[in-house]
Amino acid sequence: MSSNSGNALQLGADQRLIAEKLRCGEVAAQKQFLRQYAPGVFQLVVRIVDNQQDAEELTQDTLLRAIRSIDRYDSAQATLATWVQRIAYRLAINHLRDHRRTAIYLEELPESTIPSDSELSAFFGEDTNYRVEQLLQALDHLPPDEQTLVHLFYYDDLPLHDIAYIIEAPPGTIATRLHRIRQKLYHLIQKNPQL
Repeated sequence: MSSNSGNALQLGADQRLIAEKLRCGEVAAQKQFLRQYAPGVFQLVVRIVDNQQDAEELTQDTLLRAIRSIDRYDSAQATLATWVQRIAYRLAINHLRDHRRTAIYLEELPESTIPSDSELSAFFGEDTNYRVEQLLQALDHLPPDEQTLVHLFYYDDLPLHDIAYIIEAPPGTIATRLHRIRQKLYHLIQKNPQL
């Protein structure tokens, strides 16, 4: 057995143990859970809501909700971290329904401006500091749910099945949405070179 699979087994066992202790109401387990999962939850939520105070409140709400509903956690479906991120994602998206920002949706763009797959590959294959800066600025124009997908896949390096669990969508849908986001980013940069 490789050390990576051994580490994954240990991590899974640790998460199941924390979950079991939470189910028993152990205060020490609650403190450990909060210390261990609060940073990741906050990181996810602040990307979505883009307001530190709201993100802090939503992080607390997420962790409290996770502790209260720990009986619903099923280690066969997801890791404890992924399950908690799913709760965080739901709360953050629900929060956004009352606090919408102006964003560009691909469906609103003229069909003629949507790039081909080869144009996308060439465009995103350019690895220059200028291109990276353009992409980071263009990300700010995406709706929060799309920004979250980009972060989960490209920055957090989560596999599609984990993202699918968090977002509650099939992996194929996530892959399609990521492709469409790349098209939108291309469009934003091509039409707004000042980005």
